[in-house]
Amino acid sequence: MTGTELLRPVQELYEAYMAETAQLERDKKLGDGYMGLKPGPKDAPCHGQFAKDLERLLGELLATEPDPAGTRALLEYIYRAPQTLRAPETARWMFQAVHGLTVPLIGRLAPADARALREEYVKRYKRWDRLPAQKKALAALDRACKE
Repeated sequence: MTGTELLRPVQELYEAYMAETAQLERDKKLGDGYMGLKPGPKDAPCHGQFAKDLERLLGELLATEPDPAGTRALLEYIYRAPQTLRAPETARWMFQAVHGLTVPLIGRLAPADARALREEYVKRYKRWDRLPAQKKALAALDRACKE
């Protein structure tokens, strides 16, 4: 599959999730989520559902034997999403948390693409700000650079 064919379903999933989290923020009432007393937007089930849907979608895409260029475009989109997409804070955190789901796709990259993605990733996400899932993705990029 090419870059556009790979990217379109993922973009649609991200856009739907951003719309849902934005609606949660608009519907939030004073005190929702404050000190854990009442559920707030960050407690909504849509966050976990987004991760499950993305994991399923990436698995389906992986089964189609994506080409390296398409895989790179897809990973660039996912890795840039937390910083480039206009989304509520809760969505941006989830965008970072799902980076670990990309590990199986990293093996489909050409070594040069893996190096380029790794360099960009290190610049975007400083060592002290990385979530465990991001560390997992970066370790996979490191391995792919050496292959």
